Amino acid sequence: MTAFSEHVLDTLRTGLHTDAHLDGTDPPSLRVTWIDWDSGFRGSRLRVADRIVAINGSPIRRPADLSQLQQAIRELPGGLNEGDVMAATGLADGGELRFTVRRRAYPGDGWTTVDVVGQVRTERVWSAENARRGLGPTGPDALVNDGFDSPWSSWYEQRVFAWSQVLDEGWSRSRRSNRPLLADELAEQPRIDLLVQNYPGPFARAAAADWQAVVTSLSGTPYELTSDALDFRELGEQRTAQITAAGQVAWQRYLADHAAETVPAFPSVDPFRGDRSGLVGNLVVLPEITPRQWLISMGSVFLSATDRTSWYFVPLEDPAVRALYEAANRYRRCVAPDLRESILIAGRVLPDPRMLAADGPSAAGFDVAPAAALMGGSLFVDLEEPEHRFAGERDLKDLQVAELRPAATPRQVIEGLVSALKLGDEDAWKALFADWYLVPGEGPPLYYAFYPYPPANVDEDWIRSRALILGDLEDVRVVWTGEPRLLLRGTDYPGAPDLEEVAVEVDHIGSFDGEHRAFCDTRVHRVWSVQRRNAGPWRVASFQGI
Repeated sequence: MTAFSEHVLDTLRTGLHTDAHLDGTDPPSLRVTWIDWDSGFRGSRLRVADRIVAINGSPIRRPADLSQLQQAIRELPGGLNEGDVMAATGLADGGELRFTVRRRAYPGDGWTTVDVVGQVRTERVWSAENARRGLGPTGPDALVNDGFDSPWSSWYEQRVFAWSQVLDEGWSRSRRSNRPLLADELAEQPRIDLLVQNYPGPFARAAAADWQAVVTSLSGTPYELTSDALDFRELGEQRTAQITAAGQVAWQRYLADHAAETVPAFPSVDPFRGDRSGLVGNLVVLPEITPRQWLISMGSVFLSATDRTSWYFVPLEDPAVRALYEAANRYRRCVAPDLRESILIAGRVLPDPRMLAADGPSAAGFDVAPAAALMGGSLFVDLEEPEHRFAGERDLKDLQVAELRPAATPRQVIEGLVSALKLGDEDAWKALFADWYLVPGEGPPLYYAFYPYPPANVDEDWIRSRALILGDLEDVRVVWTGEPRLLLRGTDYPGAPDLEEVAVEVDHIGSFDGEHRAFCDTRVHRVWSVQRRNAGPWRVASFQGI
């Protein structure tokens, strides 16, 4: 193993990487984004993501003159000029520095305050006799790759960047999928093992410990689910079976009741030259139609059925088709989010033929006015009845969530949201969202006294959330709630309310390799805003699906 000599430089450093929060946060703080392997704060109680709020008992203060903000950031721990400031206060190599930090009480509620003591150190570098730089006193050589794709220096730089992204509240600051990131880190294990084996020393120990911490985080918190934890899914399965049975019975009854006026759809007659008298006005039952059989012609969309010689068309803009899809939307909201768009249509043949210039050869046939339809083998709608309810819709029993008390906490509000989702209680779910909106960002607050969940999004978010909770998502648990903060004061302007906010974080739980673990990906939202107006009930202010 190559011997590396230590060279002590003049610069004092904490070995911390920080992100300053001096403007708009209370209290002003430095968020620790990384702790270098040779930092004098390694082994102290300081953690990545801690907020430093005081140094040696002196609170970090927001500069009165914002023009001095950049200078203040440079002079604080982790800043470019931190060494000059520490030297000016009489600190030397090995001198102690005490921080007061705020740390999230995770899992739990609010924040805790912790005092940590570490050392400032003069910067050190290591080099071999050939002037090659080492990453630590026992190596490795910065430019050697030991058979891997990249040299140790660039590999470690890339890993530190990735590790910091995870350990610095990566689960709440990003919606990246943790499982692919975990696979990426596990692929680095051979290099970590070689580092520890061939270059034993403080650098290798620190890198291995950091890698293990990242793997533990990306693996997700393990959970034990009780034997009845997924019983709520049986309710959805029961509803699906109930509506499917009702739909099948209603479809067969409809066909039997109208058998006398039903004629075979195929073979048909020539729409322009043939005798249409035995076809027009009668019912035909079209073979199953899927979106692959839709035709687009002159900007219009048609559902189509063909035996390759003759055609039938159902305009998508037909009011009966719209009624069918409205019923399908109700089904997805109150029965199950998954419904195949395969449609059996019984319809009356209209007298005027039509020719469509779609992709490929032109298609000539008859328009059909839908009279009844069976979608996905489950959803039956008699389209000649005025209400257009699907079979069994009136018999669905409402499964209602216990009403929350007005004094329910933000944690209880999110738990109520999850309960409503599990039971399929759409009304209770929607009722927990705020009907006001405060535009986030810097500058004067822009507050809308009435701004409900946008109708264009709420139904879609509900359906997607139901699909998740009945699929990959097994449970949602609140893991942390923040402290209330005042977003708007009643004295800010006439008519303004007191508007408070609490941040809530949740774990989404799924099954991975036979275990129940927390996961994160682009389909789920971990961070939620819960607000209340004028000390009223807390309501969810994040207009988003689960």
